Amino acid sequence: MKTKHIKTTARKLQYLLVFCLLISLEGFAQCAGGSYGTKPPPGAVRASVMASMNFDNSLNSVIVRNQSVVYGPNTMGTPYMQQSFATAKIVQVDKVYLVRYNALTDEMEVKGGESDEMLIISKKKNYEINQHSNNVTYRVLEKVDSEKENDLGYYINLEDDDNISLYKKECKKLVSKDKSTYGNSASSITMEFKDMKCEFYMEMEHDGLAIKIPRKKKEFLALFPDKAELISAFIKDNRIKLHKEKSLKKLIQYMNTI
Repeated sequence: MKTKHIKTTARKLQYLLVFCLLISLEGFAQCAGGSYGTKPPPGAVRASVMASMNFDNSLNSVIVRNQSVVYGPNTMGTPYMQQSFATAKIVQVDKVYLVRYNALTDEMEVKGGESDEMLIISKKKNYEINQHSNNVTYRVLEKVDSEKENDLGYYINLEDDDNISLYKKECKKLVSKDKSTYGNSASSITMEFKDMKCEFYMEMEHDGLAIKIPRKKKEFLALFPDKAELISAFIKDNRIKLHKEKSLKKLIQYMNTI
């Protein structure tokens, strides 16, 4: 009887902890939705907590990591584009999870059932992850002309079209810092996360391949020899900059009409 009572009490405590976690995350999501982007759909946070806590391996293989393993006590900044976990729907499995993107390792992390546990989603070509809080869609593509074989990564979709789609790649790097640059008050800082310049890519006819967009006009036109004259005129008339997001959106939109 005593053992049964202990098990019942433990089960009640577990349900209470889950309930508290749900309440706190619902409040966070409402705040995040108002500050950073689209508010998560009703029930999305609750569904994501339960899906994450009962991770059923429907995302194929996963790697278990421990969040207590950090980059070092004297590191400044963060490897994440969005520090907190946020609700996101993984389209291919039709489930909502708590996720965040690590721009240093190019990995999508899923919140586990314990505070010090997280899961790394195994990359599969054309996997699509729709984040609610900042209204961003990540898609897994294979980089063309990469030194690595089967080089899969996460790319942010900017323009989606059956002909040409436009993507942005966000990256961070970890660099050593000269202690003297921070003065005596912060002389212990030795490493720092730095944002790298965004790179832009194209995908043709949703084939799952990411083609890096050259910054030089001549190299870009060489990718489209049959339409080079029309594209060249548009670039000149509209003062298109091949390294600017706004310009590239305008250019890709035009190219999808010719």
